[in-house]
Amino acid sequence: MDIKKELLNGKGYAVIDIENMNLLNELQSSFIKKINISNDNKKDINFVRKKVAKMSKAEVNQCMVDLSKFNNLSEMIVNSCPKLVESLCGKELFIQRRATFVMNVPGEGQAKQWPHYELMSGISPYSYIIWAPLHDLEENSGVYYFDQKKSLELMKKEQDSGVGIVNGPIALNMMSDQKPKKLNFGQAIIFNPFLLHGNRVFNSELARIACTTRFQSSNKPLLQKNSDYLKYYTLN
Repeated sequence: MDIKKELLNGKGYAVIDIENMNLLNELQSSFIKKINISNDNKKDINFVRKKVAKMSKAEVNQCMVDLSKFNNLSEMIVNSCPKLVESLCGKELFIQRRATFVMNVPGEGQAKQWPHYELMSGISPYSYIIWAPLHDLEENSGVYYFDQKKSLELMKKEQDSGVGIVNGPIALNMMSDQKPKKLNFGQAIIFNPFLLHGNRVFNSELARIACTTRFQSSNKPLLQKNSDYLKYYTLN
């Protein structure tokens, strides 16, 4: 599959295989250590997922704040797929200054994420997003996304009608027909900033944990997100 063609002119996303599993394993181990939820030295990722699934919103938010201090997350993510990133953007990049670990807790009491696309937050149209789960991603994960064709159709429909469709219940209800994709640990999703995606309520004993970052070529123009959000980086 020609991933660049798929991202620009096809579905707008692709499931990719991580090229450097040592880095992804290191990210998983670092997450387990940094979250520090038990003194049990035998913790594995599913042990942690069960613990996180029982957390309150306040506890999850505090963990997210603590995890934001992980300084080189963006570098590790882009270097986990160096050949792909270079084929898309070259070696000289702008990468997200503070990439994030994302923790999503199951249950009705947890906040769902409305459909959105990255351009809504001021990301450059020349950027790409990598989202990599730190475990096998089950079918009941709550992750959803439209392909590029459907995403653009909804954006145009909203523009023409003046009615809120994209970032609201209309698009969210349409997601009920979308079956979340299963991924194996070692796979990730890369997508362009026009792709509608989000998170709906899901039922499981396990939380969903992933890491994500944004990047683009340093030769391409920025939009609203600039040096406060992005930094220059040369790919290894």
